[in-house]
Amino acid sequence: MRSFLIAALTLLLITACGPRWYYHHLDWMIPWYVDDYLALDSGQRNELERRLAIQLNWHCRTQLTEYATFLKSVSRDFQTPDKNVTREQFVSYLQSLNQYWKDLMAQIGPDVADIVITASDDQIDELFRNIEKDNLERQRIYVDPPEREILQNRTDRMVERLERWIGTLTDTQYDAVQQWSQDMGATTDQWLANRRRTQQAFRKLMATRRIDSAFKEKFTALLVSPEVVRTKAYQAQLDRNIALMLNLLTDIEQMLTDAQRSHLLAYLESLAEDFDRLACEIPPKDAP
Repeated sequence: MRSFLIAALTLLLITACGPRWYYHHLDWMIPWYVDDYLALDSGQRNELERRLAIQLNWHCRTQLTEYATFLKSVSRDFQTPDKNVTREQFVSYLQSLNQYWKDLMAQIGPDVADIVITASDDQIDELFRNIEKDNLERQRIYVDPPEREILQNRTDRMVERLERWIGTLTDTQYDAVQQWSQDMGATTDQWLANRRRTQQAFRKLMATRRIDSAFKEKFTALLVSPEVVRTKAYQAQLDRNIALMLNLLTDIEQMLTDAQRSHLLAYLESLAEDFDRLACEIPPKDAP
């Protein structure tokens, strides 16, 4: 379940095509994505679609203007003359994005839990068989290749992401990305192990879905805070990786050319405008 939610948010925030088309089609894209993992019966599908409509309405009424305001604030930071964006500011951006995610999970968690409660044991088995197939594919792509290939693939993915935001990288910026990838090392096996550990925590919890009166609360809590199942070693590795990422972003910002800064500001403005346009009009409190 968490996988399709992550995919939906990713579509909104990082797609090169912009969020508007995807947002207007989430009502069928999310059920379509769920179908890849779990075959719902007609009653479950109708309930998913009903609850999804309610949640999309909540999201466009309450969240999109916040996303737009956040992006406008980031844009102002990058427009400040003769002043670089600091590492602390990048930390703040990351914290804001993480909080948006947690708010979303807290909102939709109870509805997802209600649908999970209706699932049969066969459906739960099917869900986790398909999740494991996904794990094996990720292992093939991100874990099994030689270390040199893993590092180069990571460099290529980061270059693609950065160039979406700032345009073509300079040679010096590309070198910084390569150094970042090397400093990260081949840690994808730990990432995949944590992914499986989190999935097993959900599976163990789902086994109690019809006998634990607190299932809905526990399920939502795990959606909001999956970090509770991380090992100390993995959390330490993750903290190190985040620190390296923050260092990279700070370095890249200090290397921005005028053209790249203009590209970034235009992209931020475009995303903010998209979110403003997508936001539903909130009726007056006394409206029927």
